[in-house]
Amino acid sequence: MMEVVPSIDISQGKAVKRIKGIKGSGLILGNPTKVAEEIYSLGYNFIHVVDLDAAEGTGNNEDKIKEIVKVGFNKIEVGGGIRSVEKANGLLSLGVTDVVVSSILFTDKVEFDKMSKLFGDRLFFSIDYCGGKTLIRGWKEKAKSVDETLSVIKDYDIKGVIFTYVCNEGTKKGIDDNISIYSVKVNKIKGYAGGISDVKDLLKLKDSKIDFAIVGMAFYSGNLKGVKNV
Repeated sequence: MMEVVPSIDISQGKAVKRIKGIKGSGLILGNPTKVAEEIYSLGYNFIHVVDLDAAEGTGNNEDKIKEIVKVGFNKIEVGGGIRSVEKANGLLSLGVTDVVVSSILFTDKVEFDKMSKLFGDRLFFSIDYCGGKTLIRGWKEKAKSVDETLSVIKDYDIKGVIFTYVCNEGTKKGIDDNISIYSVKVNKIKGYAGGISDVKDLLKLKDSKIDFAIVGMAFYSGNLKGVKNV
């Protein structure tokens, strides 16, 4: 069974859903805690939160994350701007269950090494990618190919990998056709985000041995609201 995980992206204290990460695009959903409470009321136990301001280096929304933790979810994973052990530790101390990092593997390997040693069992690595290339620094720079990134990450003792298909993120244009090729190379917990539109996409991800699918635009526009697993 593959779990469906709604996402809450936070910018300037509000829950939003951007298209391909572009500021000002997509939806403004309002109070993140209220959004979280609605998701919880639908019976979801697992959510994915992204602090967009922290990712962009323009601030942080830890006060909002602290409120979301109180809603009652079993699992809350948080990503966005986690570039130090202190930042990760701070989020985990708020009651967040797992943290998600990406760029740090390429920008500060020493710090990433420390994180994986200190709390690898609560650490997910997100491969943010498009066109076969891993993207870093807010998706503005290309790093290694996805295959090269996978070969680097396999040596680390972490909880899992999230494949974030930036090409279609926030568009509902469908998932990456190559996901099964990448997924088979990971023997840890596997998540996927980007372009998910409907149950057919979810079933394809399940067939590709993905453990959980992160939904945003398809959830908030109603396509997948209430679908908890496939």
